[in-house]
Amino acid sequence: MNIKIVALAALAICSCTQFSKDQERYGLVTPARSVTLQSDSLEKPYTARFNRRGQLECVETRNFDGSFRFREDYRYNDKHELEEILGTNSDGDIEIRYEYEMDGEFVAECREYGMNNQEMIRWVHANDGKHIINSEYYNEGELQFIIDKTFTDSSYVEVSHSEEGELIGSAQVLFLGKETKPRHILTDELDIQIEYNDKGLPVMSSGAVLNSLGGMEWVPDLDIHPARYYSYEYDRHGNWILRTEKVHPDSSACAVLHRSIKY
Repeated sequence: MNIKIVALAALAICSCTQFSKDQERYGLVTPARSVTLQSDSLEKPYTARFNRRGQLECVETRNFDGSFRFREDYRYNDKHELEEILGTNSDGDIEIRYEYEMDGEFVAECREYGMNNQEMIRWVHANDGKHIINSEYYNEGELQFIIDKTFTDSSYVEVSHSEEGELIGSAQVLFLGKETKPRHILTDELDIQIEYNDKGLPVMSSGAVLNSLGGMEWVPDLDIHPARYYSYEYDRHGNWILRTEKVHPDSSACAVLHRSIKY
């Protein structure tokens, strides 16, 4: 395993329901029961369904031809805290399972299990009441690296190192309002900039292409067209239902995402 690649990936980096962080993660600004994405490029189509508290209930992903691909079912404890995610493949088998331990609103520990119920990956987090400031990453029970974060009001510095203290990678991140809205990520290998509109949706990204959740994707022509420009159409609830992506503000669309939303 290339530890540096894994560490840098970690650097680059949810009738009417209640509004939640899960719904905010899906780019919603008002509560919804479900969001269905139609796509023919960049990311697989999906349907995300939410419970009455606005928390994710399940996410079903399809192939581009519409056939079933994968399903994630979310389970919560009596305190409404995330406890488990079960991933079911197209054969109906539970392919992957995640177990969570929470510390208030923060994930304290996440364990990933494979089809044979063996632990593959484990993250252990410590927080200061506002942010996760320390994370340990284990692969098959072996500590691979540690990440430390130091925050200001609008930025953080993230450093990954081995158990012995050997530096693996570092990043400086400026964010807009909250750390889930990065506006500049700078590492030895990455220089990513993102601009947002007044709804908190990205309208420009440089150095990365963003999927419908704001996640960063690599595409073959990124060296030729390093920037992407995003524009939106909204429904009467203020949630976006169409996103057009261009390589230049005046170019034709290179990708279009459609969403249907149930309330």
